[in-house]
Amino acid sequence: MYPAPAGRFRHTRAGRAYKLIALVIALTGILSVPFLLFIQVMGATTLTELKETAGKIPEGLMAVFYRQEPLRILQSAVPALRWSNPGEDSCPANLSQTLLDSLGAVIRVNLRSPTMVLRSQMPWLVMSAPPGVMAVSRSGGAHPVDTVPAGKASALSGEGLVIIYNTHTGETYSMTDRVERLDGRHGGVVTVAAALQEALEGKYGIKVARSDRIHDTNYGTSYLDSEKTARELLAANPNAKVVFDIHRDAAKSREQSVVKVNGENVAPLLFITGSSTRKLFAGLRQNYSFALRLSAKANEVYPGLSLGVKVKSSHYNQYLHPHAVLVEIGTSNNSVEEAVRSAVLFADVVARVIREEG
Repeated sequence: MYPAPAGRFRHTRAGRAYKLIALVIALTGILSVPFLLFIQVMGATTLTELKETAGKIPEGLMAVFYRQEPLRILQSAVPALRWSNPGEDSCPANLSQTLLDSLGAVIRVNLRSPTMVLRSQMPWLVMSAPPGVMAVSRSGGAHPVDTVPAGKASALSGEGLVIIYNTHTGETYSMTDRVERLDGRHGGVVTVAAALQEALEGKYGIKVARSDRIHDTNYGTSYLDSEKTARELLAANPNAKVVFDIHRDAAKSREQSVVKVNGENVAPLLFITGSSTRKLFAGLRQNYSFALRLSAKANEVYPGLSLGVKVKSSHYNQYLHPHAVLVEIGTSNNSVEEAVRSAVLFADVVARVIREEG
């Protein structure tokens, strides 16, 4: 241990050194800004280009400090956004997620939805709601409607052999809608589910019962809400052979989101089946076996269309039927058109498998 004077002296020298280093770093950062702007301005060869470049200086300053950091800026202004997580195709499976959902239920805010968190922090956002809800059209565009319909199970005369619904109704395709999710609205996955129904009924004469009811207004309870819809559809169509919950994948690059089939870009298929150590359901093996048959048939008829079958530690309401499968058609980096093409091909696969099983 140093005597008091020596300790103070060493502490003072170290403190000055740290301050000097911090000052050098700060000056380097400050001086780099005009240097970068000088290079940009010098690159302008005409008076017009010089004016345009000068007009971009404020934007350039922001880019230097906040390049590719929009979420960080928002989180610094609204700390509650750090809690939100859009999440993809998963049931609440751990303690932190469960606690987050429970807290959200108490304060009546969906903490997994950045939109809802922002509205809770900025009440005026609720007052500035858009004049009409937007629904994705078959062509991939959007058109205003007065309200979002609750959705009804529909089928041709007789019972449906295939049941289709969407747990995460708001999932969409960023290449078409510029976002990955349309909170409280019909996203691109609903358009894709409708295309699958149309192809099954129109091309193959297979009756379909489909619901477009919105289930993810509260993301944390999506599967609880979609379970009610699935039970209603099954009660109305007790002889259904297949139950599909249509989603789209996320966190994939553009290269991972496209396969070539017959010279066209289409979205790949990924089949998900559930498992759980807490709740082993009777149809687990049947679900998995059926998903393997769908995947194999897809690649037999359209090589490369299926990425295979993935087993995840959630039940996905698949205990309701032995042929219940979650199907991810494309990723967030697809367009609606690419996913619709894939749905049409998938309809052919489903028709073949159903006919083979008799």
